[in-house]
Amino acid sequence: MSGDSGMGSWISSRICEALDQADLARATASDLEDHALLLATVQLAEDLESFAVRLAARLAELGDGSCGDERVPHGGGRSA
Repeated sequence: MSGDSGMGSWISSRICEALDQADLARATASDLEDHALLLATVQLAEDLESFAVRLAARLAELGDGSCGDERVPHGGGRSA
């Protein structure tokens, strides 16, 4: 398909956005005092990060680019 490289680029930018949002959620969580909200925000960050990792792995299987090795963790969660 002729649009595959364009789609890969679009997906890669979504991966980067998910990682950025995960970082933002973690930063926001550190300022929260409500324990339930804090846990939900941390869970959101973990879910976004998990999505990004799975999508980046799938993109790599297809031979397309990603955000780069420094942004996408391999084999687990990102360090806090």
